[in-house]
Amino acid sequence: MKFLAKINRNYLVLFSIILLLLSLSGYYTLKAILIQNTRESLLLQAALIEKQIAKTGTIPNLKPIIEINVISIRPVDHPVFNEKIIYNETEKEQESFVEYSNIIKVKQVYYSIKLREASVETEDLAASIAVSILMLLLAAFAISYFITKRLNKTTWNIFEHNLKQIENFDFRENKSLQLHSSGIEEFDRLNIVVNNLTTKLKNDFLTLKEFTENASHEIQTPLAIASLNLEEILQQELNEDSFRKVVTAINALKRLSALNQNLLLLTKIENNQFTSRGVIVLNDLIERKIKEFEPVFKAKNIRVDVAKSSVFHAKINLQLAEILINNLFSNAVNHNIDSGSVYISIHGNGFKICNSGMPGNLNDETIFNRFVKGNSKSHGLGLAIVKQICDTNQMEIHYTKNEFHCFTITQKM
Repeated sequence: MKFLAKINRNYLVLFSIILLLLSLSGYYTLKAILIQNTRESLLLQAALIEKQIAKTGTIPNLKPIIEINVISIRPVDHPVFNEKIIYNETEKEQESFVEYSNIIKVKQVYYSIKLREASVETEDLAASIAVSILMLLLAAFAISYFITKRLNKTTWNIFEHNLKQIENFDFRENKSLQLHSSGIEEFDRLNIVVNNLTTKLKNDFLTLKEFTENASHEIQTPLAIASLNLEEILQQELNEDSFRKVVTAINALKRLSALNQNLLLLTKIENNQFTSRGVIVLNDLIERKIKEFEPVFKAKNIRVDVAKSSVFHAKINLQLAEILINNLFSNAVNHNIDSGSVYISIHGNGFKICNSGMPGNLNDETIFNRFVKGNSKSHGLGLAIVKQICDTNQMEIHYTKNEFHCFTITQKM
Protein backbone atom coordinates (compact mmCIF):
# COMPACT_ATOMS: atom_id res chain seq x y z
CA MET A 1 0.00 0.00 0.00
CA LYS A 2 1.28 3.46 -0.88
CA PHE A 3 2.17 5.82 1.97
CA LEU A 4 -0.36 8.46 0.89
CA ALA A 5 -3.13 5.85 0.52
CA LYS A 6 -2.35 4.55 4.01
CA ILE A 7 -2.51 8.07 5.46
CA ASN A 8 -5.88 8.68 3.75
CA ARG A 9 -7.22 5.33 4.97
CA ASN A 10 -6.13 6.01 8.56
CA TYR A 11 -7.64 9.48 8.28
CA LEU A 12 -10.97 8.01 7.13
CA VAL A 13 -11.04 5.38 9.89
CA LEU A 14 -10.15 7.88 12.61
CA PHE A 15 -12.67 10.44 11.40
CA SER A 16 -15.42 7.81 11.13
CA ILE A 17 -14.87 6.79 14.77
CA ILE A 18 -14.79 10.43 15.92
CA LEU A 19 -17.90 11.22 13.86
CA LEU A 20 -19.79 8.26 15.36
CA LEU A 21 -18.83 9.22 18.92
CA LEU A 22 -19.69 12.88 18.34
CA SER A 23 -23.05 11.96 16.78
CA LEU A 24 -24.05 9.66 19.64
CA SER A 25 -22.85 12.02 22.37
CA GLY A 26 -24.48 14.98 20.60
CA TYR A 27 -27.79 13.15 20.25
CA TYR A 28 -27.97 12.10 23.91
CA THR A 29 -26.77 15.52 25.11
CA LEU A 30 -29.43 17.28 23.03
CA LYS A 31 -32.04 14.82 24.23
CA ALA A 32 -31.09 15.44 27.88
CA ILE A 33 -31.24 19.23 27.36
CA LEU A 34 -34.63 19.03 25.65
CA ILE A 35 -36.03 16.75 28.39
CA GLN A 36 -34.80 19.20 31.01
CA ASN A 37 -36.51 22.01 29.11
CA THR A 38 -39.68 19.90 28.96
CA ARG A 39 -39.62 19.40 32.74
CA GLU A 40 -39.15 23.12 33.32
CA SER A 41 -42.05 23.79 30.97
CA LEU A 42 -44.26 21.34 32.89
CA LEU A 43 -43.33 22.97 36.21
CA LEU A 44 -44.25 26.38 34.79
CA GLN A 45 -47.57 25.02 33.51
CA ALA A 46 -48.29 23.53 36.96
CA ALA A 47 -47.68 26.89 38.61
CA LEU A 48 -49.96 28.65 36.11
CA ILE A 49 -52.72 26.03 36.61
CA GLU A 50 -52.44 26.40 40.37
CA LYS A 51 -52.91 30.17 40.02
CA GLN A 52 -55.83 29.68 37.63
CA ILE A 53 -57.63 27.35 40.07
CA ALA A 54 -57.04 29.76 42.95
CA LYS A 55 -58.32 32.69 40.91
CA THR A 56 -61.25 31.24 38.98
CA GLY A 57 -62.00 27.95 40.68
CA THR A 58 -62.18 26.21 37.35
CA ILE A 59 -60.36 22.93 36.86
CA PRO A 60 -58.83 22.59 33.36
CA ASN A 61 -58.70 19.10 31.88
CA LEU A 62 -57.31 18.22 28.51
CA LYS A 63 -56.58 14.52 28.32
CA PRO A 64 -54.00 13.19 27.94
CA ILE A 65 -52.10 16.50 28.33
CA ILE A 66 -53.72 17.76 31.51
CA GLU A 67 -55.46 15.63 34.14
CA ILE A 68 -56.60 17.34 37.37
CA ASN A 69 -58.77 15.67 39.99
CA VAL A 70 -60.01 16.75 43.41
CA ILE A 71 -59.03 14.38 46.21
CA SER A 72 -60.42 14.33 49.69
CA ILE A 73 -57.34 13.42 51.67
CA ARG A 74 -53.85 14.45 50.76
CA PRO A 75 -51.77 11.31 50.31
CA VAL A 76 -48.10 11.12 51.13
CA ASP A 77 -46.64 12.12 47.82
CA HIS A 78 -44.13 14.45 46.24
CA PRO A 79 -43.52 15.86 42.74
CA VAL A 80 -42.51 13.11 40.36
CA PHE A 81 -41.24 13.09 36.75
CA ASN A 82 -41.51 9.85 34.78
CA GLU A 83 -42.15 8.56 31.31
CA LYS A 84 -45.42 6.87 30.38
CA ILE A 85 -46.95 5.35 27.29
CA ILE A 86 -50.58 6.45 26.94
CA TYR A 87 -53.14 5.88 24.23
CA ASN A 88 -53.83 9.15 22.46
CA GLU A 89 -57.44 9.10 21.35
CA THR A 90 -56.89 12.09 19.08
CA GLU A 91 -53.97 10.46 17.26
CA LYS A 92 -55.44 6.93 17.71
CA GLU A 93 -52.09 5.48 18.74
CA GLN A 94 -49.86 4.77 21.71
CA GLU A 95 -47.50 7.64 22.50
CA SER A 96 -44.67 8.21 24.92
CA PHE A 97 -45.07 11.16 27.31
CA VAL A 98 -42.99 12.91 29.95
CA GLU A 99 -45.33 13.14 32.94
CA TYR A 100 -45.24 15.50 35.90
CA SER A 101 -47.44 14.45 38.81
CA ASN A 102 -47.98 16.32 42.09
CA ILE A 103 -50.52 17.09 44.83
CA ILE A 104 -51.36 20.76 45.30
CA LYS A 105 -53.52 22.49 47.92
CA VAL A 106 -55.70 25.41 46.86
CA LYS A 107 -58.09 26.97 49.41
CA GLN A 108 -58.06 23.90 51.65
CA VAL A 109 -58.79 21.61 48.72
CA TYR A 110 -56.32 18.99 47.49
CA TYR A 111 -55.88 18.47 43.79
CA SER A 112 -54.10 15.64 42.01
CA ILE A 113 -52.39 17.22 39.03
CA LYS A 114 -50.82 15.36 36.12
CA LEU A 115 -49.27 17.26 33.25
CA ARG A 116 -47.82 15.53 30.21
CA GLU A 117 -45.85 16.46 27.12
CA ALA A 118 -45.12 14.16 24.22
CA SER A 119 -41.52 12.92 24.43
CA VAL A 120 -41.65 11.74 20.80
CA GLU A 121 -41.45 15.35 19.68
CA THR A 122 -38.45 15.82 21.94
CA GLU A 123 -36.70 12.78 20.46
CA ASP A 124 -37.60 13.84 16.92
CA LEU A 125 -36.24 17.30 17.56
CA ALA A 126 -33.05 15.87 19.08
CA ALA A 127 -32.67 13.47 16.14
CA SER A 128 -33.30 16.26 13.62
CA ILE A 129 -30.70 18.51 15.23
CA ALA A 130 -28.23 15.63 15.52
CA VAL A 131 -28.72 14.69 11.85
CA SER A 132 -28.30 18.32 10.82
CA ILE A 133 -25.05 18.57 12.77
CA LEU A 134 -23.95 15.23 11.34
CA MET A 135 -24.58 16.41 7.79
CA LEU A 136 -22.65 19.62 8.46
CA LEU A 137 -19.75 17.63 9.91
CA LEU A 138 -19.82 15.26 6.93
CA ALA A 139 -19.79 18.16 4.50
CA ALA A 140 -16.93 19.81 6.38
CA PHE A 141 -15.04 16.52 6.46
CA ALA A 142 -15.59 15.84 2.74
CA ILE A 143 -14.35 19.31 1.81
CA SER A 144 -11.38 18.98 4.17
CA TYR A 145 -10.59 15.45 2.94
CA PHE A 146 -10.53 16.33 -0.76
CA ILE A 147 -8.59 19.55 -0.19
CA THR A 148 -6.05 17.68 1.96
CA LYS A 149 -5.85 14.85 -0.56
CA ARG A 150 -5.22 17.33 -3.36
CA LEU A 151 -2.55 19.15 -1.36
CA ASN A 152 -0.90 15.86 -0.37
CA LYS A 153 -0.90 14.68 -3.97
CA THR A 154 0.73 17.92 -5.10
CA THR A 155 3.34 17.61 -2.36
CA TRP A 156 4.04 13.94 -3.10
CA ASN A 157 4.26 14.44 -6.87
CA ILE A 158 7.86 15.60 -6.45
CA PHE A 159 8.62 12.58 -4.28
CA GLU A 160 7.08 10.25 -6.90
CA HIS A 161 9.16 11.95 -9.62
CA ASN A 162 12.36 11.50 -7.61
CA LEU A 163 11.48 7.88 -6.84
CA LYS A 164 10.97 7.19 -10.55
CA GLN A 165 14.33 8.80 -11.33
CA ILE A 166 16.04 6.54 -8.78
CA GLU A 167 14.26 3.44 -10.14
CA ASN A 168 15.37 4.21 -13.71
CA PHE A 169 18.92 5.24 -12.79
CA ASP A 170 21.58 3.09 -14.43
CA PHE A 171 25.32 3.34 -13.74
CA ARG A 172 26.04 2.22 -17.29
CA GLU A 173 24.44 5.35 -18.72
CA ASN A 174 26.58 8.45 -18.65
CA LYS A 175 23.91 10.47 -16.87
CA SER A 176 23.73 11.98 -13.40
CA LEU A 177 20.75 11.51 -11.09
CA GLN A 178 18.39 14.52 -11.37
CA LEU A 179 16.31 14.92 -8.18
CA HIS A 180 13.93 17.85 -7.70
CA SER A 181 13.81 19.88 -4.52
CA SER A 182 10.44 19.66 -2.75
CA GLY A 183 10.95 22.41 -0.17
CA ILE A 184 10.40 19.79 2.56
CA GLU A 185 13.42 19.45 4.80
CA GLU A 186 13.25 15.67 5.24
CA PHE A 187 12.80 14.99 1.50
CA ASP A 188 15.61 17.37 0.56
CA ARG A 189 17.92 15.68 3.08
CA LEU A 190 17.00 12.33 1.51
CA ASN A 191 17.85 13.75 -1.94
CA ILE A 192 21.28 14.81 -0.71
CA VAL A 193 21.97 11.36 0.81
CA VAL A 194 20.81 9.54 -2.36
CA ASN A 195 22.84 11.85 -4.63
CA ASN A 196 25.98 11.36 -2.55
CA LEU A 197 25.45 7.61 -2.47
CA THR A 198 24.83 7.24 -6.21
CA THR A 199 27.81 9.48 -7.04
CA LYS A 200 30.10 7.31 -4.92
CA LEU A 201 28.67 4.07 -6.35
CA LYS A 202 28.97 5.40 -9.89
CA ASN A 203 32.61 6.35 -9.34
CA ASP A 204 33.31 2.91 -7.87
CA PHE A 205 31.51 1.28 -10.81
CA LEU A 206 33.52 3.22 -13.38
CA THR A 207 36.76 2.45 -11.54
CA LEU A 208 35.92 -1.25 -11.41
CA LYS A 209 34.87 -1.21 -15.08
CA GLU A 210 38.14 0.39 -16.12
CA PHE A 211 40.14 -2.02 -13.96
CA THR A 212 38.32 -5.06 -15.39
CA GLU A 213 38.89 -3.97 -18.98
CA ASN A 214 42.55 -3.13 -18.40
CA ALA A 215 43.19 -6.30 -16.42
CA SER A 216 41.56 -8.49 -19.08
CA HIS A 217 43.63 -6.93 -21.84
CA GLU A 218 46.86 -7.10 -19.82
CA ILE A 219 46.29 -10.75 -18.86
CA GLN A 220 45.56 -11.80 -22.43
CA THR A 221 49.06 -10.87 -23.70
CA PRO A 222 51.15 -12.93 -21.23
CA LEU A 223 48.72 -15.83 -21.64
CA ALA A 224 49.28 -15.80 -25.41
CA ILE A 225 53.06 -15.57 -24.98
CA ALA A 226 53.10 -18.45 -22.50
CA SER A 227 50.97 -20.61 -24.81
CA LEU A 228 53.19 -19.93 -27.82
CA ASN A 229 56.35 -20.74 -25.86
CA LEU A 230 54.87 -23.98 -24.58
CA GLU A 231 53.75 -24.96 -28.08
CA GLU A 232 57.30 -24.35 -29.32
CA ILE A 233 58.64 -26.54 -26.52
CA LEU A 234 56.12 -29.16 -27.56
CA GLN A 235 57.75 -29.32 -30.99
CA GLN A 236 61.02 -30.47 -29.42
CA GLU A 237 61.87 -34.00 -28.39
CA LEU A 238 60.46 -34.59 -24.94
CA ASN A 239 60.03 -37.62 -22.79
CA GLU A 240 56.50 -38.81 -22.09
CA ASP A 241 56.27 -37.19 -18.64
CA SER A 242 57.49 -33.77 -19.85
CA PHE A 243 55.20 -33.97 -22.91
CA ARG A 244 52.20 -34.66 -20.70
CA LYS A 245 53.03 -31.76 -18.38
CA VAL A 246 53.44 -29.32 -21.28
CA VAL A 247 50.11 -30.40 -22.80
CA THR A 248 48.41 -29.99 -19.40
CA ALA A 249 49.92 -26.50 -19.04
CA ILE A 250 48.75 -25.50 -22.56
CA ASN A 251 45.23 -26.73 -21.85
CA ALA A 252 45.16 -24.83 -18.55
CA LEU A 253 46.33 -21.65 -20.31
CA LYS A 254 43.69 -22.07 -23.01
CA ARG A 255 41.04 -22.53 -20.33
CA LEU A 256 42.29 -19.44 -18.50
CA SER A 257 42.35 -17.48 -21.76
CA ALA A 258 38.77 -18.54 -22.57
CA LEU A 259 37.68 -17.54 -19.07
CA ASN A 260 39.36 -14.16 -19.46
CA GLN A 261 37.71 -13.62 -22.85
CA ASN A 262 34.29 -14.46 -21.38
CA LEU A 263 34.78 -12.06 -18.47
CA LEU A 264 35.81 -9.35 -20.91
CA LEU A 265 32.76 -10.12 -23.04
CA LEU A 266 30.47 -9.88 -20.00
CA THR A 267 31.98 -6.51 -19.14
CA LYS A 268 31.44 -5.22 -22.68
CA ILE A 269 27.81 -6.41 -22.69
CA GLU A 270 27.12 -4.79 -19.29
CA ASN A 271 28.67 -1.54 -20.52
CA ASN A 272 26.48 -1.53 -23.67
CA GLN A 273 29.50 -1.51 -25.94
CA PHE A 274 27.58 -3.45 -28.63
CA THR A 275 25.61 -0.43 -29.76
CA SER A 276 24.73 -1.33 -33.32
CA ARG A 277 21.43 -3.18 -33.45
CA GLY A 278 19.31 -4.45 -36.29
CA VAL A 279 16.26 -6.62 -36.81
CA ILE A 280 17.49 -10.19 -37.21
CA VAL A 281 15.46 -13.20 -38.30
CA LEU A 282 16.37 -15.69 -35.57
CA ASN A 283 14.96 -18.57 -37.63
CA ASP A 284 17.74 -18.17 -40.20
CA LEU A 285 20.44 -17.77 -37.57
CA ILE A 286 19.30 -20.88 -35.68
CA GLU A 287 19.24 -22.95 -38.88
CA ARG A 288 22.77 -21.78 -39.73
CA LYS A 289 24.02 -22.63 -36.25
CA ILE A 290 22.45 -26.10 -36.44
CA LYS A 291 24.54 -26.77 -39.55
CA GLU A 292 27.69 -25.45 -37.84
CA PHE A 293 27.08 -27.67 -34.80
CA GLU A 294 26.16 -30.70 -36.90
CA PRO A 295 29.57 -32.43 -36.42
CA VAL A 296 29.29 -31.90 -32.65
CA PHE A 297 25.76 -33.31 -32.59
CA LYS A 298 26.88 -36.35 -34.61
CA ALA A 299 29.83 -36.94 -32.31
CA LYS A 300 27.44 -37.53 -29.38
CA ASN A 301 24.73 -39.04 -31.60
CA ILE A 302 22.30 -36.25 -30.61
CA ARG A 303 19.07 -35.92 -32.58
CA VAL A 304 17.89 -32.36 -33.32
CA ASP A 305 14.21 -31.54 -33.96
CA VAL A 306 13.05 -28.07 -35.01
CA ALA A 307 9.45 -26.78 -34.97
CA LYS A 308 8.73 -23.36 -36.51
CA SER A 309 5.23 -21.95 -36.12
CA SER A 310 6.19 -18.43 -37.32
CA VAL A 311 9.14 -16.10 -37.86
CA PHE A 312 10.84 -14.54 -34.83
CA HIS A 313 12.28 -11.08 -35.51
CA ALA A 314 14.63 -9.84 -32.79
CA LYS A 315 16.14 -6.38 -32.46
CA ILE A 316 19.67 -7.24 -31.38
CA ASN A 317 23.32 -6.85 -32.33
CA LEU A 318 24.26 -9.62 -34.77
CA GLN A 319 27.43 -10.56 -32.87
CA LEU A 320 25.49 -10.85 -29.62
CA ALA A 321 22.78 -12.91 -31.33
CA GLU A 322 25.43 -15.37 -32.55
CA ILE A 323 26.99 -15.56 -29.08
CA LEU A 324 23.52 -16.15 -27.60
CA ILE A 325 22.74 -19.09 -29.93
CA ASN A 326 26.28 -20.49 -29.68
CA ASN A 327 26.16 -20.58 -25.88
CA LEU A 328 22.70 -22.15 -25.78
CA PHE A 329 23.74 -24.84 -28.31
CA SER A 330 27.00 -25.49 -26.46
CA ASN A 331 25.06 -25.85 -23.22
CA ALA A 332 22.59 -28.25 -24.90
CA VAL A 333 25.52 -30.40 -26.10
CA ASN A 334 27.78 -30.26 -23.02
CA HIS A 335 24.96 -31.13 -20.62
CA ASN A 336 23.34 -33.75 -22.83
CA ILE A 337 23.72 -37.51 -22.78
CA ASP A 338 24.98 -39.81 -25.51
CA SER A 339 22.21 -40.57 -28.02
CA GLY A 340 20.20 -37.76 -26.48
CA SER A 341 18.02 -35.19 -28.17
CA VAL A 342 17.63 -31.43 -28.63
CA TYR A 343 14.26 -29.85 -29.37
CA ILE A 344 13.96 -26.29 -30.71
CA SER A 345 10.63 -24.50 -31.00
CA ILE A 346 10.38 -21.07 -32.68
CA HIS A 347 7.33 -18.79 -32.54
CA GLY A 348 6.58 -15.17 -33.33
CA ASN A 349 7.69 -13.76 -29.97
CA GLY A 350 10.61 -16.01 -29.06
CA PHE A 351 11.97 -19.52 -29.06
CA LYS A 352 12.62 -22.48 -26.76
CA ILE A 353 15.55 -24.91 -26.74
CA CYS A 354 15.28 -28.13 -24.74
CA ASN A 355 17.79 -30.92 -24.25
CA SER A 356 17.78 -34.29 -22.58
CA GLY A 357 20.25 -34.75 -19.75
CA MET A 358 20.88 -35.86 -16.21
CA PRO A 359 18.73 -34.25 -13.48
CA GLY A 360 20.43 -31.46 -11.54
CA ASN A 361 19.80 -29.24 -8.53
CA LEU A 362 19.90 -25.91 -10.40
CA ASN A 363 16.75 -23.81 -10.87
CA ASP A 364 15.63 -20.65 -12.65
CA GLU A 365 17.10 -18.44 -9.90
CA THR A 366 20.57 -20.00 -9.70
CA ILE A 367 21.40 -21.42 -13.13
CA PHE A 368 22.23 -17.99 -14.62
CA ASN A 369 24.60 -16.99 -11.81
CA ARG A 370 28.25 -16.58 -12.68
CA PHE A 371 30.58 -19.51 -12.04
CA VAL A 372 27.66 -21.87 -11.38
CA LYS A 373 28.79 -25.10 -13.03
CA GLY A 374 26.68 -27.93 -14.34
CA ASN A 375 29.82 -30.05 -14.81
CA SER A 376 33.55 -29.80 -14.17
CA LYS A 377 34.34 -29.01 -17.84
CA SER A 378 32.39 -25.74 -17.78
CA HIS A 379 33.75 -22.50 -16.34
CA GLY A 380 30.21 -21.34 -15.43
CA LEU A 381 29.94 -18.19 -17.54
CA GLY A 382 28.08 -19.34 -20.67
CA LEU A 383 24.55 -19.00 -19.30
CA ALA A 384 25.51 -15.85 -17.36
CA ILE A 385 26.48 -14.30 -20.73
CA VAL A 386 23.17 -15.48 -22.24
CA LYS A 387 21.27 -13.87 -19.36
CA GLN A 388 23.19 -10.61 -19.71
CA ILE A 389 22.55 -10.49 -23.47
CA CYS A 390 18.81 -10.97 -22.84
CA ASP A 391 18.72 -8.29 -20.11
CA THR A 392 20.40 -5.69 -22.33
CA ASN A 393 18.21 -6.45 -25.36
CA GLN A 394 14.69 -6.38 -23.88
CA MET A 395 14.38 -10.17 -23.71
CA GLU A 396 13.39 -12.54 -20.93
CA ILE A 397 14.88 -15.99 -20.37
CA HIS A 398 13.56 -18.70 -18.06
CA TYR A 399 14.75 -22.19 -17.21
CA THR A 400 12.43 -25.12 -16.53
CA LYS A 401 13.12 -28.80 -16.05
CA ASN A 402 11.06 -31.97 -16.11
CA GLU A 403 12.24 -34.79 -18.34
CA PHE A 404 13.97 -32.10 -20.47
CA HIS A 405 16.04 -29.06 -19.55
CA CYS A 406 14.40 -26.11 -21.33
CA PHE A 407 15.42 -22.48 -21.87
CA THR A 408 12.65 -20.17 -23.08
CA ILE A 409 13.49 -16.75 -24.53
CA THR A 410 10.75 -14.20 -25.24
CA GLN A 411 10.86 -10.65 -26.52
CA LYS A 412 9.50 -8.08 -24.07
CA MET A 413 6.51 -6.19 -25.43
